[in-house]
Amino acid sequence: MRFFRGKTFMLLMLTFFLVGCGSSKMVKQPIEGTAQLSKYEINKIKCETEGVPEHFLSAVQGHLKAELSKRSLLSNEANSTSNKVDITVVSYRMRSGFSRMMFGVFAGKDGIESTVKVLEPATGKVIGESNVSSFNVTAVGNEDDIARMHAQEIAKFLAKED
Repeated sequence: MRFFRGKTFMLLMLTFFLVGCGSSKMVKQPIEGTAQLSKYEINKIKCETEGVPEHFLSAVQGHLKAELSKRSLLSNEANSTSNKVDITVVSYRMRSGFSRMMFGVFAGKDGIESTVKVLEPATGKVIGESNVSSFNVTAVGNEDDIARMHAQEIAKFLAKED
């Protein structure tokens, strides 16, 4: 049973974990020209679906603020020169801890999908838009991990990374 010893087993487990989680974004409208030099102000996150806990939305917003702050893109105060970011959750599914541990992949996947719009401060015109999706099919991790992954993917869009 050498297979289950040491580095091979750890590599197999790491691969399983990484394959089971992911995020993607589909940019509908790239952020226009000089908007990339601006800072962002995050508006309240809205929901088009039911059952999304308020603490989850707060976690996404908190992680997003941290990600934008790391990139020096977060506006510290509401002002007329910051682009506004509207986030609308269009899909949300989170398995219970019991389902996740007992059935793992067979219980379905945890996930969130949202539409992110960047609005010009003066006119309210949409100057950038993307659909962002994050998911986890493994039993490893929790909803805070998904909130963090989702916020990272939104921050990449706003920073024009990838």
